[in-house]
Parts: sequence; structure tokens; C-alpha cells
Amino acid sequence: MKPIEFEPRERAFFGPVIGLDEAGRGCLAGPVSIGYTVFSPEFFHSSPPPDLALVRDSKRLSRNRREVLVEPIRKASLACGAVMASSRKIDSVGINPAIEDCMIQSVIRAMRIVKPAAVLVDGNYALKRLRNEFPDLAVHCIVGGDNLVFSIAAASILAKVLRDRRMERFDRYYPGYDFSQHAGYGTAIHRSKIHELGLSAVHRKSYRLKS
Repeated sequence: MKPIEFEPRERAFFGPVIGLDEAGRGCLAGPVSIGYTVFSPEFFHSSPPPDLALVRDSKRLSRNRREVLVEPIRKASLACGAVMASSRKIDSVGINPAIEDCMIQSVIRAMRIVKPAAVLVDGNYALKRLRNEFPDLAVHCIVGGDNLVFSIAAASILAKVLRDRRMERFDRYYPGYDFSQHAGYGTAIHRSKIHELGLSAVHRKSYRLKS
């Protein structure tokens, strides 16, 4: 795979930028995950180091390639991680509020380490609570940002890998659903397991299961 050329969005701000992206929105089981990354402004004045050359939208990478990128992202960033909302939280408040709560917590965690100038988010969200919580931060939502902006792409990888690891643990706690294979997404196999076994404690009860 060849490196892709990202837009220099981070360089438009006077200070570090938080990149945010989610994984697991449409899953039938497990948490939704928000990945966040912050790199130094100097990082964006040269090409990414070789061990980060394959960073891009996590959906365009194999599981093995995503896993290999996690440690280089951690080493190169000033702050990074993932915040997750459980299936119970999603059932209680809804998926969009759960995602925004995770975004707010991600920014809080990043701000313990750096003083960011902006937040760049993949997607098209209103994010009124996030904007009200941090009125001094510029918040920009970018459709397709996970393949346009390096910080968002790196965040997408963390969101996906760390959520997949959580689902692998759930596979041991709730055997029979093959969570380690489909990570809670609504595959044909997953749906057949639900019809066979019923819903587990980590399934999203508020989601309608289409036959």
C-alpha cells in the first residue's frame, strides 16, 4: 500500500489539534468507541515517519495492519486513546448522545496533557454540547475526514482496534456469538446466533433486529 496525501488541516491552527473518530455506531452488540489523537504542530511540517506511512481510514486497512499501527501512533502522539460507551448507555440515552458524551470525555482526557486549539471530527454532527462545554475550542466536522485528515485517520485506527479488543474479551465472557470474528456488527452469522441464543448482556436492546 502506498502512503496517502492528507490535507494539512492541522496546520491552520496555532496549537495542537485533537482528531476524533468513532467505531461501532451500527453494531448490534458492544460499545461505541471514540478514538482521539493529538500530535505536536511540528509533526505536520514534514512527512509522517515510515512506521506511520500506512495511516488512513481504518476501514481501508486489514486487522493486522491496524494493530501494527497502534504503537507507532502512541509513540508519535502527545495524547491518544479511546473512550467507549457501553451498550447499556446506548440503550439508555441513544447512540448520538452516547457518541457525543464520549467525544466530550476524549477532549477532557486530551486536555489533561495538552492545551488544544481545535477539534477535528469525522462526520457531520451538530455537537452542541461539545461546543458549549469547550467554547474556546474551534470544532470542525469534516465529512470523510478519516481519509482526509491525519489526526482523524489515526483516531479511527485507535477507535477500531481498541473496540475490537474489547469485543474479543466479550467473546470469552459470552461464548457462542463469535464476537471476536464480527465485533458485534450485524453480519448474517451474528444474526443467526442471536436467533439461536437470544440476546446477551452486551447486545443493544434498543436496536431493532431485522430478519
